[in-house]
Amino acid sequence: MKTKGKSSTKNKSTTSPRPAAPAALPQVMETAINKAATIAVEAAIASRPAPAAAHAPITGKDLQLDLSQDTRQKRLYAALGLRLKSAYLGMAGNFGLAKEEKYKNLGAFLERTKAAGQFVSIFDQFGAFARETVSSELVELCRPNSILMAAGIRTVSDYGAQLTMGTIDEGVKVHWVGEGDGPPVSTMKGGRLVLQAHKLSATGRLSNDLLRLGTIDSAAVVGEDMAAAIALEIDTVGLKGDGVAKPKGVRGQMDQDQRKPTAGGTTTNKIADTDGLLADVSKANIPGGVRANRGFYYSDTETFHALKQTRDNAGWVFPELRDSETPTINGRPYFYSETLAGDDVLGFGLAAQLILGIATPLEVAMGENGTDFSADMITMRGITLVDFLLRYKKAFAERTGMTY
Repeated sequence: MKTKGKSSTKNKSTTSPRPAAPAALPQVMETAINKAATIAVEAAIASRPAPAAAHAPITGKDLQLDLSQDTRQKRLYAALGLRLKSAYLGMAGNFGLAKEEKYKNLGAFLERTKAAGQFVSIFDQFGAFARETVSSELVELCRPNSILMAAGIRTVSDYGAQLTMGTIDEGVKVHWVGEGDGPPVSTMKGGRLVLQAHKLSATGRLSNDLLRLGTIDSAAVVGEDMAAAIALEIDTVGLKGDGVAKPKGVRGQMDQDQRKPTAGGTTTNKIADTDGLLADVSKANIPGGVRANRGFYYSDTETFHALKQTRDNAGWVFPELRDSETPTINGRPYFYSETLAGDDVLGFGLAAQLILGIATPLEVAMGENGTDFSADMITMRGITLVDFLLRYKKAFAERTGMTY
């Protein structure tokens, strides 16, 4: 009997045949599909809600410790202002007021400034205010407001009570010496050049609100006021100091034969005056000459504008004066200031032959004076010791009695 079974199918494989690989898409179609997929993914990512922002580092300016105009000059003003604010805080402490809130805020600001290290030069190693080194700071503080500083006069600092510089009208002598011969003996000519120490005190009134304000910008305002006052006095004394309780200036030391009356007010006379001044100093044959010694013209504002506006048939007589920022005559700088108002003088001089001596560092202090209390003001004071020396008496010349 034959057995009905499934033997005929047991040995057959049950695995389905592997389908054939699809044909490759054309390159153009594959590129289009990839591009569409990329666009879809980017759109999906963009539609997701943004995650919470992480805490970012603070990169903005600290309005208390940063200057709105951060220039070297402004930082010098701010440094002086910080000294004045510190003196103001010290005065409040002397009167037992430093613990009041309005003074505590100023104290905290000064401590923050100290910790920030922005004005390292004005603090000593113990954190207190250091004494100013005036050889550079005081000169630079006054330069923008002083025609003498801008002209490039020389400075000598920290010499104490007195310093002998040499002899008047005598510089370095050069000789040809034969073999075996000694140099000729130099004789003193015109006396010694000695820098003395005359006390310069600059005072001004400021509001208590401004001094208590704890910002670097307010410190710069305070410092700029003090620097401008000192610069004005330096010009006044440096040019026309009479030596009575103050130094002698240029006018008191120069050769009086170098002071001559103006030629007159016509165009020809103005040319004669300006050219004559240059000639008078050039003929003195001072070592280095006009260029190396930084020759410059100076006058009051009225005389400057009179020369600036002079015209003839050919046009402007002094066209270089039309540049009010950097005016020149005969190729030399021209400086003008109301310091000389009313003097009726036009001058020319060699800046490098005028020396400003700054004997001691600038000291600052605060105090009440007169009506300060009722006006809620305070008087600031800066004190230093200065002197002026003109090395060659013929290094300056002036025309007097200007009619223009």
